[in-house]
Amino acid sequence: WIVIQQRVDSSQSFNQLWNAYTSGFGIYDKNFWLGLEKMHQLTTSADYRLQFQFLANGVWYSDEYEHFRIGSALEKYVSGYIGFNCDILNSEDRNSVHNGIKFSTSDQVNTPSGYNYGYTKSSGNWFNYFYYQNLNGVYGIT
Repeated sequence: WIVIQQRVDSSQSFNQLWNAYTSGFGIYDKNFWLGLEKMHQLTTSADYRLQFQFLANGVWYSDEYEHFRIGSALEKYVSGYIGFNCDILNSEDRNSVHNGIKFSTSDQVNTPSGYNYGYTKSSGNWFNYFYYQNLNGVYGIT
């Protein structure tokens, strides 16, 4: 597995601007984000799966998606994946799904509605009209 994001505590803010999310930030064995451009380069060179593992309220969750890819900078790093398990990335509300959505930060708003979730939720993410998860949000707040 290649780790593309890790959060172990609140010592690294994920309230970063577009350039930081593009190039990556943090410390690899602590809290970090690999970088959208690196994710794009990786996922266009081979077929990858995406796996989430996270701890919430003392319970470990895991979810896996087939055929994960991140689009190019011109596509605003649009997400793409296939697979539905516990489905942390999607809800039954199509306005909250993250698949096929452009990445947004507080200084680069790419949401379908133009609403600046990056600013109000202090993070970068694939925000739709609404959102189902915000793994890059303020640590400890769901």
